[in-house]
Amino acid sequence: MRLRKFIPLLFIMAFTACFSEPKKLAEMEEYEGPILESENVEIIMTEGSIRKLGIKGNKQLTFSNGDLEFPETIRIDFFDSEGDTTSILTALEGFYDAKTKLYRATGDVVVINLKENQTLKTEELFWNPNTERIYTDQFFIVTTETDLIQGTGMDAPQDFSEFKVTNPKDTEFLIKETNENN
Repeated sequence: MRLRKFIPLLFIMAFTACFSEPKKLAEMEEYEGPILESENVEIIMTEGSIRKLGIKGNKQLTFSNGDLEFPETIRIDFFDSEGDTTSILTALEGFYDAKTKLYRATGDVVVINLKENQTLKTEELFWNPNTERIYTDQFFIVTTETDLIQGTGMDAPQDFSEFKVTNPKDTEFLIKETNENN
């Protein structure tokens, strides 16, 4: 008989514990980490059948708010209207902010314009896919076949065919003399 009285008491204790659980769940912090982790990611964006952009990363983290993180390098290839690569952006890390719709590259950021043979180096660079522009407010160095340009703050089209310097620093230009007959 004693066993019968003990079992209902256990049931009441377990039943009571279940109702106190929602209070504990409400006190828990919401998970803010990635909801998806992918490795060796390659994203190709096209317009019609022409490649416009390629993004590669060793790892991509996707968050519930739409943000993306590329914690183990990022590479973005930009293509012209013919589908040929115009410029390449590489960095140690990359981030996409879904709210602002901006990409941010950090750590040893390099942009190479393949057609103009010029290179940009900085520690942080933003890319706006809507305006198709890259920019930084950090220190940068641009090297061309003839020039070394340094400064703080730079803005350029994503193909890096030209650029505007906000605050130039010790810059060296090679001035070529041309013969009127050439």
